[in-house]
Amino acid sequence: MNDIEGNALGTQEVLLTALARFAQTHPTLPGGYISTSSFTPTEAHVLLDTASDLEAWREALHVATTEVTLGALDQRTRLEFVTRLGRSTVVIYAVFSLATEGAAV
Repeated sequence: MNDIEGNALGTQEVLLTALARFAQTHPTLPGGYISTSSFTPTEAHVLLDTASDLEAWREALHVATTEVTLGALDQRTRLEFVTRLGRSTVVIYAVFSLATEGAAV
């Protein structure tokens, strides 16, 4: 059993409430894999399936395109942005393979 007071579920209440409200106001956004941690109770990471899913979240959160970063992860492309959702921080990202030249469409 975890006896550390700072590790209690209640420390994530602000974050979970913000995510729930966001889901209520944007119910048609693509779903994602959302992870949280008791070590960073006001931060969530949202892994989306595609670049277009990330774009939909970016628009819903009113994040400028210049805030999206492009990187690589295991020979795949990674798009990411970080924003505030109420008093919480949300890291939104998608990792995907780009179509290669000559690949079937």
